[in-house]
Amino acid sequence: MILDEASKARPLAERAAAAASAELRGERSGILGAVGFIRPPSLARTPPLPDRWSFIHVMLRMEEAFRVLARLPMATRPRSYANSMPFYLYDRADLNSQLETYELERMAKLRNRVRIPPSPAEIARMEEALHWPAAYLSGAEFQHVARAVNLGSLWAAFDSDVDDGLKRIKVTRRVFNARKLQGLRIITRELIRCRVPIR
Repeated sequence: MILDEASKARPLAERAAAAASAELRGERSGILGAVGFIRPPSLARTPPLPDRWSFIHVMLRMEEAFRVLARLPMATRPRSYANSMPFYLYDRADLNSQLETYELERMAKLRNRVRIPPSPAEIARMEEALHWPAAYLSGAEFQHVARAVNLGSLWAAFDSDVDDGLKRIKVTRRVFNARKLQGLRIITRELIRCRVPIR
């Protein structure tokens, strides 16, 4: 909480009285007057941009790109035939038995799922970031480095089990991290050299 200097200087009894009267009047902004007034939090969704490219910013952009890619609406299979059966109506006994086995909560979670599609700006940033390993790590000597950058960003974006992934690709964590950092540094150097604007 960030307190104003003026509210710190007032005695606690005065601030508590002001908060109580604000609550009686139905004001939401003055209720926390006893502890001081709070500045509203920033609604900015993205962190501030750095002055120049760094491998940390490149890594964050790659992780963001994989998260945006997962939010794209993609058809994975052809649409099947629709069911013409009517919806089943549950009676009280069915609902009670579903409540006991936690089936009711599971079905409610499945029905209450919302997928927010990405904005055009997020898609443009995603396409730009996903192009970097192909553009700047395209040589045969960089194939393991590009794979480490992509897999590391993908695993970090979805909080996957890194140890399990490293066992599948048969690479130690030390070698994988060295390749990933090398790839991120090469991409950063090339972005600075090509004067790509930061966004």
